[in-house]
Amino acid sequence: MGGGRLAEWPDRAVSGLIDFAGPFIVGWLLQVIGGGINPFAGDFGGLYLIGGLIQLAAVGWGLYNGYLAGSTGQSVGMKQSGLRLVGADSGGLLGGSQGLVRNLLLVPGMLCCAPLLLVDNLWPLWDPKKQTLRDKIGKSVVIKG
Repeated sequence: MGGGRLAEWPDRAVSGLIDFAGPFIVGWLLQVIGGGINPFAGDFGGLYLIGGLIQLAAVGWGLYNGYLAGSTGQSVGMKQSGLRLVGADSGGLLGGSQGLVRNLLLVPGMLCCAPLLLVDNLWPLWDPKKQTLRDKIGKSVVIKG
């Protein structure tokens, strides 16, 4: 598996916070502070709109990090956590397009289905290969080192 041991969940969680969850949560908090969570409830100010733009940017950031991880083996968060993304069978790089496909699961999770993201990110806790659902889709594993 690419010459390293499978990554542990805490390292993956830190990586995920940097790669997509952190920026998305910041945008959500700005929206809540700027007017609530129901966009149809009233008149919202600039803070609410800025939060929404940050959330949209966070989706793009997550997809970019998927492409980066597939093409170089590391996303921004993976670099910080000392992790590498490799093919589950080959142990080599996935390629940018496969990394992007792997992270497409983030889009519905970030835009409407938060429980999907929660399940995906907790999946390595009980999976024998410590894979997320995204890893299974992308035929990848994350290793330390």
